[in-house]
Amino acid sequence: MSRLHHLFVLGLGIVLVVTGLVVVAPGAAEAAAPTTGRYFPVATARAFSGTVGTTPKVVTIAGRNGVPAGATAVVLNVEVDVPTRAGYVRVTPAGSDPSVATQEFRAGQTISNLTTVKLTGGKVQTKLSAGSATVHFDVSGYYGSGAGSTYTPVDAARVFAGSKVGTSPVRVQLAGTGGVPSNATAVAVNVAVEQQTADGYVRVTAAGKDPSVAAQVYQRGTAVSNLVVVGLTGGAAQVKVSRGTATVFMDVVGYYSPSTTGSVFVPVDTVRVATTAVSTTPRTVRVTGTAGVPGTATAVVANVEVSAPTATGYLRVTPSGQDARVATQDHVRGQEISALTMPKVVGSTVDRRVQAKVSAGTATVFVDVSGYFLDGSSGSGFGADISSPQCAAQGSAAISGSVPSDQAFGVVGVNGGLANQTNSCLAPELAWAAASRGGTSQPKVQLYVNTANPGSKASVWPRSNTIPGGPTVRNPYGTCTGGFDKPCSYVYGYTRAYEDATSRGITSPSAYRWWLDVEIGGPTGGTWQTDTAQNRADLEGMTAYFSGIGAQVGLYSTSYQLGLVTGPVPSSSSLYRLPSWVATGASSPAVAQRACSGSPLTGGGKVVMTQYVAGGIDRNVSCV
Repeated sequence: MSRLHHLFVLGLGIVLVVTGLVVVAPGAAEAAAPTTGRYFPVATARAFSGTVGTTPKVVTIAGRNGVPAGATAVVLNVEVDVPTRAGYVRVTPAGSDPSVATQEFRAGQTISNLTTVKLTGGKVQTKLSAGSATVHFDVSGYYGSGAGSTYTPVDAARVFAGSKVGTSPVRVQLAGTGGVPSNATAVAVNVAVEQQTADGYVRVTAAGKDPSVAAQVYQRGTAVSNLVVVGLTGGAAQVKVSRGTATVFMDVVGYYSPSTTGSVFVPVDTVRVATTAVSTTPRTVRVTGTAGVPGTATAVVANVEVSAPTATGYLRVTPSGQDARVATQDHVRGQEISALTMPKVVGSTVDRRVQAKVSAGTATVFVDVSGYFLDGSSGSGFGADISSPQCAAQGSAAISGSVPSDQAFGVVGVNGGLANQTNSCLAPELAWAAASRGGTSQPKVQLYVNTANPGSKASVWPRSNTIPGGPTVRNPYGTCTGGFDKPCSYVYGYTRAYEDATSRGITSPSAYRWWLDVEIGGPTGGTWQTDTAQNRADLEGMTAYFSGIGAQVGLYSTSYQLGLVTGPVPSSSSLYRLPSWVATGASSPAVAQRACSGSPLTGGGKVVMTQYVAGGIDRNVSCV
């Protein structure tokens, strides 16, 4: 909304909150994917080789090997060579050092893992948990803006089944198999190598191209896997090993193409979304609607670590409810090892999942997300709310150019700051909300109104149950005779809602959900009486009017502020079961998502939206 202050004073002082909220949930694609976050494959090339220790080393990626300065994320194969101690390598955006692991290793073991990592100033950073090692980065593509490719996740499918591969490249036709179309520009395939006759590495590249890079390093007879994002030439890739022979399997999990209905990539600072025990029975893992990943994501890029497996076998990560015969990573008993995965996610518009299982025994699995994909149906996957502060100028009928355009849903403030004023740029803001992408479970356009119960400070106070020029109110508190009491407070609230619906330029007011913005103090906070029962009556009057015309009604506030205004809301009150839109005051969608499972504003309500602030704009998470 218009408030950009969001002061939450926890004492007896004034609390200033944000207003305006909207909820939305993902559905069928309604719009083309944007031109941002598209994938551009490059000829696989070495981007870095150097000694890395326990102090982060910053590596410049953009501006080299075909990766432009404006790239937002990069796909790297990370190889750790002869580490001096057991541990793990961590590759993250420059300046970010979360407690995650890109790949684990034993002392002296050479091993690789693919990673997709956000670029900060065109750079990433890397470190080891212990000792030192030579680390190599091989870049195979990047994400950025322009006429690149979108991503389409598919149900995991085997596209190259147990074939013997030697030192001569074997062509693998991928377009036309496993759901990969003929115009695919690249694919994401999990490559498993087994029954190796010699130590070495496997190389997967576009057909006809053989750069000096390794997709995965292995030891003789030890099964190992790695995800590869490989460009296609004539719809094909090629595979070879450096020495001897090996049996190779390829499982496709998604493809890139020029399609406008595919999904685009949103990189994030790597975050752990789950730690869970797995067994031979599939366990679902929530990966959207949590940790800052919007519920509308179509796929995630996640590093999955297997820890303390009780038996030798493999880990399988697939879309929830699907158990294709594929392997995400092979492991031996007691081994810690990771693999990148880019699975399709399945579920509701607020909770989409993958599932994980091991082929034998049990293990602990850690899931670290470094980005997610969105199609054109939900924009950013988050809503936004605006009001009079987003007018081009005070009193202007034009909207500011700084409002977001990627909102999945929009909430518009009807008032001009105070409960008896009109938002001067209401019409263009309603048009802005109507252009929301949708794709969630809630309407694309919702409204919020300021509330107050000023009593003796009111410019006009009711003196009867009849609104001048309007209806006569059926008043559960009796007859209003002009006193500063519950009967007249109820009529005052009813009048405010009546005027909001009939005199501020809202067409078909019954078609909307109206949020009652309950705040104290600040430029948009209401003036309230000291008697909380009278304030409840005021809000009940507003609720009665909006409900009476067939509109939906909800409460926007914090538990603290609402408690100061209304006191405990009894189950007999019409406010008791209203849905809640909770202001968190946070700058992170992850915090707002956690608030979805928090307490509603009233005992009989349900949290359906939460709010956070990003870039000076109120953004909203759909909780249902």
